Order: sequence, then structure tokens, then C-alpha cells
Amino acid sequence: MAEARPTGEDRFVAATLKLLNWAHNNTRALILGLGAVAIVAFGVRYYVDYQQRLREAAATEIRSIRLQAESGDASQTVEQLRSYLVRFSGTPYAREAQVLLAHSLLLRNRASEAIEPARQAIDELGKDPLSTRAAFLLAAAYEQVADTAAAISVYEAIGARVKHRSQKSRGLEGAARLRAASGDRAGAARIYDQLVALTPEDAVQRQLYEMRAAEMRTAAAPLETVEAPRGVRPGEERGVPEGQ
Repeated sequence: MAEARPTGEDRFVAATLKLLNWAHNNTRALILGLGAVAIVAFGVRYYVDYQQRLREAAATEIRSIRLQAESGDASQTVEQLRSYLVRFSGTPYAREAQVLLAHSLLLRNRASEAIEPARQAIDELGKDPLSTRAAFLLAAAYEQVADTAAAISVYEAIGARVKHRSQKSRGLEGAARLRAASGDRAGAARIYDQLVALTPEDAVQRQLYEMRAAEMRTAAAPLETVEAPRGVRPGEERGVPEGQ
């Protein structure tokens, strides 16, 4: 007589018995494993809850500091923001605190201290308004400490990367102004040409940019001719006879 083939139910029962037998022989390991899983689950839940509470506390405090800064009371703002960045450096509000700190330091004529928080607040220029605001603060700080080259570089980066036309224009205006002031009038003319191209034709500001570009080109152009002494033909001054 042929042996009966095991059914699916038979296989399930056999597997269950095998598992129960393993659990009986490995009770200690099973208990330890379940305990470890429970500890990890508790730790994850605690961490998530802690981060949530930390973000809520950071949001509440940054609102308070923001209102205080907007009211014009900057006497305690700098130290409050420094303390805030120590306690809430890993939260989404840390970049706003860095921007507020840089702004407060500039208002108190401490530009050299404002450079680092402004630089740290720039995530990706052109990506979000906070980065743009931080970049303008960084450029202003560099201006105040007389690092003209660095300020020009930041202003030009703003003009190249931000999306809003008014902010691009403001950045390019700063770069053109500093290039002109530092003697690079040809560079200033090129930037004013960019501003002309960026500005609508019917805008009054466009005419000003065109005028400034022309002024810078005129100032940058070398003298093509030098007035020769009376009675001396061009080419003969300084002992150079005509034809040589």
C-alpha cells in the first residue's frame, strides 16, 4: 500500500511543532532578543518624542527673540542668539537664528563677528529666501571690514544665482558700485550692462543703468591720443621721427 503524501495542513503542523521545540530549547536567547527589540523600540520612540519637544521649544523661543529684535531692543539679542544656537543647533530654526545674529551684530557695528554666522546660514544660494538674506548680510559684513574683493564676490554670486529680479538687481548694483569704487571701471561697466539687460525697457531705472554703463566705459577707456607739443607732428614727440 502506497504511503500517504503529507497535506498542507500536515506541513503547517510540523513546522509549528518544530518552532515550538526551538523556542523551548532557546528560551533564554528568545527572551533576550525580545528584550533587546523592546529596548530599541523604546529608544526610537523616546528619541522621536525628544526631537519633537526640542523643535517645539526652538520654535517658541525663536519667535520671542524675533519679536524682541523687531522691536529694536538689541541689547540682549546677541547673547540670547548665541545661547540659542548652542541649545538648538540641530533644529530647523538654527539658520534663522544665525541670520538674526548676523543682522544684530551688524547693527552693533561688529561686522567681523557677523561674517561667520551669515556664512553658515547660507544653505544653497538661490534655493530659499533665508540663504539670500544671509548672503546680503555677508556681503555687507565684508564691506564693513573693508574686504572689498570678498564683498564683490558675494554680490556677484547673488546676481548670478537668485531668481527674483529685484534681488538680482540689488546684488549686481552692489558689485558694480564696489568695482567702480575700487577702480575697476571696466568691470563695473560690464555689470551695468547686465543690469540694463535685466531691466524692462519701460523702467526708469534702465536709463540710469545705461548712463552709468556709459560713464564707466568712458572712465575706463585709455586716452587714444596725446596732445603733441605745438609744432611737433604726431609720432615725432620723444625723438621718434615720423615713418619709424
